[in-house]
Amino acid sequence: RTAKTCFVYGTLMSEEVLHCLLGRIPRMQPKVILQNHSRHPVRQHVYPGVIPSTSTSASVEGALLLDLSPLELKLLDYFEEEGVDYKRTDVQVQIPDVSSLDEDTQTLVTNNSNIDDNYLSGRILKTQAYIWLKDTAALDTTQDWDFEEFRRDRLDWYLQYTVKPCRDEAV
Repeated sequence: RTAKTCFVYGTLMSEEVLHCLLGRIPRMQPKVILQNHSRHPVRQHVYPGVIPSTSTSASVEGALLLDLSPLELKLLDYFEEEGVDYKRTDVQVQIPDVSSLDEDTQTLVTNNSNIDDNYLSGRILKTQAYIWLKDTAALDTTQDWDFEEFRRDRLDWYLQYTVKPCRDEAV
């Protein structure tokens, strides 16, 4: 199977952004946790970056995109400026409530996780995420990034001035 998964934690949690960028909304599993990382606004931008955290209690809630094609991953790399702003990195995420998964996703999780990796009631899954690559000074580390605020105040602007131009350049 060539389809891939990707943990997203910022603007890519928005179905509108995904549809504009990829031309479809991939299957998504919400409420997925990336442990030992923190999410912060990128200064003077509407999107966040995630960085490793020394705090063992730090975690980021996001969504797992499922069944991404190689071309869609290339589009995401282009959108995220992979290698410049972010690095697509192997990570392990926790799916707290495996019982909430549909059958396809349960199979995916079972096939990609180690049975010994049960953590609390959740399942640990190997995937990838875009981790902030630039200097952390570019992040406002005193703040957590707020998805609902982004959706309410910035989504329309972001679709028009960032996502659509990026999509047009990439295709």
